[in-house]
Parts: sequence; C-alpha cells; structure tokens
Amino acid sequence: MQSDALRHWYPFLHKSLLTPPGWVFALVWVVLYILMGLSMSLVQNSGRPGRGVATGIFLLQLAVNFSWSTVFFYLRSPTAGLVIISALFALLLLYVWKSLPISRMGAYLFLPYLAWVGFAWYLNFSIVLHN
Repeated sequence: MQSDALRHWYPFLHKSLLTPPGWVFALVWVVLYILMGLSMSLVQNSGRPGRGVATGIFLLQLAVNFSWSTVFFYLRSPTAGLVIISALFALLLLYVWKSLPISRMGAYLFLPYLAWVGFAWYLNFSIVLHN
C-alpha cells in the first residue's frame, strides 16, 4: 500500500533534518513489535484484573497505528495523519497507565514505542508545517 507513495510522493516532501534514513524505520519497527508482543504477553499472563481493558487498548492502538500508515501514505494526507498519530500517542499513554498495575515490566516495555511515536509525531508535524 505504501510502495507507490514511498517512490513517487514521500521523497519529494520537505522533511525535518532529523528524519532518519528509510532503513532505520524498518529496524526500529522490528524491535518495537517484539517489545509490544512481550508487553502484551506479560500483561496477559499476569493473571491480574484489568487484563481485558489493557488488551482492548492494545488492539485499538494496533488498528490506529495501521490506519496512520494508510492515511498518511496511501491517501497522502499528512494532516489527517497528524490527527491519527495524536490519537495513537494518547492510546499508548493509556495502555502504559492501565498496564502498569498489571505488569510493571509490561508497561515499561511499551515506553520505547511511546518515545518513537512521539518522535514520529514530530516528523509528521514537520511535514504538515513545511508542505
């Protein structure tokens, strides 16, 4: 879904000087998905109350994450992407907050994802601002 935009649209946008090369995104996402999976596993296997709520938030943030890529790249809408990534950041904060009493380590494993989405928010904002 993204390949056409990555070839014919995204390279021509004015981006922040802090935008990493493409291979960094791929590497970071591999690590983040591993950490996300470990986090969800720790929350699910804790046997503590609140797992259902945390799982729901986890699944919702996955859907919102996917929708960002669709809107930003496929629909080529950085402004709508900024709205979606803002909602994603809020969902990640909510997941950390809800998972903290269930599994501290599970919550902590989500922090790199939260930081990356914060950085991605900045990159998205920069594109909106300069294009």
